[in-house]
Amino acid sequence: MCADDQKLRILLKDCANGFYQQMYFLGKDVIHARGNQLQACGFCKSPSVGLKGTSCYTLESKFGVIQLYGSCAGCYNKSSRIVFLRKQSRFYRWLPEHRLVAGQWSQRCICLDDPDVMLESVMPLLTWWVTYEKWIEERFGTAYREQCFSDWSKIKGRAAWLAPVSAINWVKQFVEQGVNHVRPKNFI
Repeated sequence: MCADDQKLRILLKDCANGFYQQMYFLGKDVIHARGNQLQACGFCKSPSVGLKGTSCYTLESKFGVIQLYGSCAGCYNKSSRIVFLRKQSRFYRWLPEHRLVAGQWSQRCICLDDPDVMLESVMPLLTWWVTYEKWIEERFGTAYREQCFSDWSKIKGRAAWLAPVSAINWVKQFVEQGVNHVRPKNFI
């Protein structure tokens, strides 16, 4: 494996750690005092057909179909199918034609592909993430996400990633620079 491939694998893992934190923020958006912000953004809520007692949020967007569960997320479009599995804190290429259903998948459904392929596949989800966070900031200002980050930082067992403004700037630059970007620990 060449040095660029290894660096890109590490950056993708760093990005997945950031998305793990983002999943917490999305959960906070669902229970926001001014209503479910995922629905306000256009997501359709439905009961999960996989894990009972949870919901699935689906958005058809210019980035593809975005699906969010508490335990996983996916982005499906004509050129790529990528999923994020929260328990593994990792992005995977999704192999089946059907979309991921929380709690109903196997190892045969996912793969870690060549880092360049993984980066290309994850780009629509990352671009949606940046767009969504801009929308949240326009609605509530930076203080709301800072409070989410403060709450997240207090949870034991999981280190906080980057603070919200730095996090979204890191993701934007990762989308633009790919392998030439710096790791989050070196980004301030």
